[in-house]
Amino acid sequence: MKFIRKLFRSFSSMADETTFVTKEAKEAHYSGSPPDYAHLRIHDRNVLRNLLVSSLQLLYRENYTPICSLLLLDIDRFRHINLSLGYASGDQLLKEIADRLLVANDRRLVIQTGDDEFVLLLHADNQQELTANIDRIQQVFLEPFCMDSQSCYVNASVGISQVDLEEHSVDLALKQADLALRAAKNTGKNKSLHYEPEHEKANAAAYIQLETELRKAIQEDQLTLYYQPRLELSTGQIICLEALVRWNHPVHGIIPPGEFIPLAEESGLILPLGEWVLRHACMQKKKWLEAGIINYQLAVNISPCQFQEHDFADKVIRVIDQMHIDPSFLEFEITESTIMHNMDKTVSILERLCDYGISISIDDFGIGYSSLSYLKHFPINCLKIDRSFVKNIHNNHSDLAITHAIIHLGHTLNLQVVAEGVEELSQLEILRETKCNTIQGYLLSPPISAQELELLIACKALSLRQDDEPREECS
Repeated sequence: MKFIRKLFRSFSSMADETTFVTKEAKEAHYSGSPPDYAHLRIHDRNVLRNLLVSSLQLLYRENYTPICSLLLLDIDRFRHINLSLGYASGDQLLKEIADRLLVANDRRLVIQTGDDEFVLLLHADNQQELTANIDRIQQVFLEPFCMDSQSCYVNASVGISQVDLEEHSVDLALKQADLALRAAKNTGKNKSLHYEPEHEKANAAAYIQLETELRKAIQEDQLTLYYQPRLELSTGQIICLEALVRWNHPVHGIIPPGEFIPLAEESGLILPLGEWVLRHACMQKKKWLEAGIINYQLAVNISPCQFQEHDFADKVIRVIDQMHIDPSFLEFEITESTIMHNMDKTVSILERLCDYGISISIDDFGIGYSSLSYLKHFPINCLKIDRSFVKNIHNNHSDLAITHAIIHLGHTLNLQVVAEGVEELSQLEILRETKCNTIQGYLLSPPISAQELELLIACKALSLRQDDEPREECS
């Protein structure tokens, strides 16, 4: 259940991406023919919308009025493919899917808007031809995909809506396609559905039902915590664990946070959910300390709604005191936008937490607030470089330059620096060369349960060797 606003999150588009799209659209416009698009990755709402509008304008030139459909395509169970085959294979699979979609769509508009989501604009002279074009897209997934000499069949769910050149049509079409996509995924996946008005009611009902179930999950302990370790590069040792909540639904199984955290934030359930996470993280920490194992710092994410509560600091201190643990074992991860909401209040809260002994890190650093002056005013201990910069540091000069600048900034201010989303050895080597303090990511370990973590640490399978030799497997 993925909401279309995922497409509309306000990420700052990289200059080369925006320039490329604009240049291609202009060249196509002046040539008087629809553009022959490559595989584009776009995460910015305005860039996506403008590109779709420009494409429609080109199709409607000289009184040519085709029938157009917008397709929102989501790869089913792609997360499981990543976990079972690895992220490199997952990226290769997405590239092959994009290549097939380009061919099936006559090399027209194919946009990747998320890790496993694509937007396509299809057009035809009549409805019969348009239906045939849609069928051709669906046939992309009939043949297996080959990754590292291994065949893999992949399914996709598709939501389809009609779109025309009306001013509001693109936004409406994206919304309707997403509603149809959610209906397809909620009724078994691996199917294509055209938007129908009933999907609006079904979505509202599903939202209310999911909110009710999430409230019940918090009350009945259907939630669980997974832990992702951080590794200090200078010693090769684990120094911290980030606690990440998962929902173990009695019917649907593990529901990833990207599907229920936005719901929790919208409904206000993020407050009891956040308190649940803090309390159970402290409980787990206490168990480990009493057992004499896993003596690492524990990082907990704090939502903006939690942080803005008038008694937030009081609640935190009360929970920690009840658990009888040392607050210095805790680190709170907050985003730049969170701490910039109310400067005076933020300083007061952070100073109280720090005086109590809790460390503060800035999560997703580099994509939020544009001013850096707050770094000298707030009691901050750590900067976490956003994974969007780390992902391509081995093949993108701009990402490498930004990452290097953040590391240098952090060291100059006497702050620890963590690189998130480290998945490849080439990234690790660059981060070592640039003197990054700590790494976190699937190269070391995905988020895992407390039991799995205890087993891996017991057999020392989480210490990344300095020479990058493969780790021994636990038996």
